[in-house]
Amino acid sequence: MSKSVRTLVYAVLVGAVTLLSYYVAAVIRGPKVEYVSWNPVVAVVLTVMGLASGAAWGIGGELKSWKTRDAILVANLALVFGLLFLGWGMIWDLVKPINAIIPGSRDLVYGFWFLAGLVAPYIIRKPGAAVVAETLAALAEWLAGSQWGFTLLISGLIQGGMAEIVFAAYGYRRYKLDTLMLAGAAAGVGSLVVDYFFWYSKLQPGVLLIMLVARLISGTVLGGWLAKVIADGLVRSGALGNFPVAREGKEEI
Repeated sequence: MSKSVRTLVYAVLVGAVTLLSYYVAAVIRGPKVEYVSWNPVVAVVLTVMGLASGAAWGIGGELKSWKTRDAILVANLALVFGLLFLGWGMIWDLVKPINAIIPGSRDLVYGFWFLAGLVAPYIIRKPGAAVVAETLAALAEWLAGSQWGFTLLISGLIQGGMAEIVFAAYGYRRYKLDTLMLAGAAAGVGSLVVDYFFWYSKLQPGVLLIMLVARLISGTVLGGWLAKVIADGLVRSGALGNFPVAREGKEEI
C-alpha cells in the first residue's frame, strides 16, 4: 500500500467508524443512551474529526522516512510559528468588533493559524509534515501561554490532519499553489469543526455558515497563498538549498 493510499484509507475508515458509532448511539439505541440524540451538524463534526484523526494515524509509520534535517527543520518551524500564533491572538482580539457588523466575519483572519501545517509540507515534501508541524506549533503556542489552553493540541491535530488529506490525495507529489490553497481550505473546515465542538455549538446556523465561508477564504489566502510566499522567500534567501522545494525551483528555471 502506497504512503498516500494508506493515509487516505485510514482517514476514511476512522471517519466512517466515528459516524457509525454516533449513528448507533443516537439512532439505533436512541433513548437508551442518555444525552445522545441525532443531529446532522454533530454528525458532520464528528466525521470530519474522524477523518483528520485517521489521516494523522495513517502517517505514523511514514515518519521513519524523514531525514534528520527534515525533523530539525519542522521542529524549528513549529516553534517559530507557535510563537507567531500566540501573537496572532492579539490580532484576533483586535478585529473582534467587526463581528458586531457581520457576526462571524472576523474569521477572515483565522487562516494565519494554519501556516505551520502548510509551510512545512511545501518545503520537505514528506508524508506527515502537515500533521506534525501544525500539532507541534499548537503545542508551542499552548506552552507559551495561549488563552485557549490544551484545546490547541486538538485544533492543531485536526487542522493538520485535514491538510494532510489533501496532500495525500495528490500522492504527496503536487505542491503547487492550488494544492496549498485547497489544503488551507481543508484546515479551515477542520478548525471550525473543533471550535464548534468546544465553543460554538449554540450559535445560529447562519452565523456558522458565515464563519465557514470566512475560514475557507482565509485558509486559501492567509493559509495557502501566504505559506507559498513565505517558503519561496526562504528559498530565494538560500536558506533551504538542501530541501525539495529548492530543487523544484531550480528545475523550473
